[in-house]
Amino acid sequence: MLNRLSIKAFTLAIFLAASLNLVWQGYRMHRASVERHEMFQRTGFVWCYWGPSLDESARFFLELLLIVALIGSWTRGFKRRAVSFVCLAWAVVIYFFWWRDYFLLAEISESEVRFSPQFGYLLGGNYLDLCIAAWIACLILLHLRLAVLSMFRSLMRLTAEILT
Repeated sequence: MLNRLSIKAFTLAIFLAASLNLVWQGYRMHRASVERHEMFQRTGFVWCYWGPSLDESARFFLELLLIVALIGSWTRGFKRRAVSFVCLAWAVVIYFFWWRDYFLLAEISESEVRFSPQFGYLLGGNYLDLCIAAWIACLILLHLRLAVLSMFRSLMRLTAEILT
């Protein structure tokens, strides 16, 4: 019971941190939009983006995956573990590609990469992004621990039935 409760609480805490991070990202996007509008009014120059940046889309997809993992943590049985674990594994994949893009940029433009906004080799990342990645890794380890304990309990029950 304590393990199930800790997974639920931990998933909820990560979800709330990711939501706070996403809200902060939305505020920064709004502030940048206001600055672009003011620049257009002053100069007549239009600054256009070709879609969201990598950090914006990564945070959005991480938020979606954490919502599904949170829903999965409130269900019972194997379905709970499977849904949560798959969502967390996809979150690790998103972080992997986010980190990989920093090194691809470094490979293309070696000298300019140090001037790009990054934190912990995450382009456009911040301290909270790294904390969320570490918490997701801890949550995956907690899921793996529960899976091993569950298999051990099943094996002990099977051995006890065979011996009696």
